[in-house]
Amino acid sequence: MGGLVGGLYASADLRLGTPDFASYSGRVGHAQAQFILDHTNDPILPTAGYFIQTNFKFFDSFPNAPQGFPTLEATAEYFHPVFQRDSIFIIASGGSTLGYQQPGIPQFFLGGVSRLSAYGLNELMGNQYFLGRVGDKRKILTLPTFVGKNVYFVGFGEVGKMYGDPFHAPNLSGDGTMGVIAETALGPVFIGASASDTGHYKWFFQLGRIF
Repeated sequence: MGGLVGGLYASADLRLGTPDFASYSGRVGHAQAQFILDHTNDPILPTAGYFIQTNFKFFDSFPNAPQGFPTLEATAEYFHPVFQRDSIFIIASGGSTLGYQQPGIPQFFLGGVSRLSAYGLNELMGNQYFLGRVGDKRKILTLPTFVGKNVYFVGFGEVGKMYGDPFHAPNLSGDGTMGVIAETALGPVFIGASASDTGHYKWFFQLGRIF
């Protein structure tokens, strides 16, 4: 568990396209408390164990916000091996401004790989959300030592909801994703595709942390 007090100056102005929220500039100051409990068997691609993280912030100053406000975000992950090559996982996360409705700009975003994967990056925004993911990861081959470690086929379903989205996000969003994850010497590589129940479709390639 840790605590942090921070402050900086932030400024954002539209240069191209349609604005998602008003331009802003000013001081951002906050105090933060974070708790992490990690009992997984691998920090990058776990197959067993559980992980819990909570992050509480209180902003004493934020551009366009008339007063200070809190945010709370939490994630819980559980991985369990089944049969010889498979590992099922359940992941839940959520965030809230704890009832405060005027934080200046939206504080939470959904959209992107493993964050409602069929949507564009940060396509949904608001001041409160929940997201759940359930899936299976199956080892399909082992790479040569100088290339990496293992290759997995993965499939999962997601369901989530964003509250307070200025563009009226769907009441409930769900999608299904399938792909291949390779543990390479450069890090995990995820190649896959996702389709949602709202007409969103996407192919994607990601390098970096997945869970």
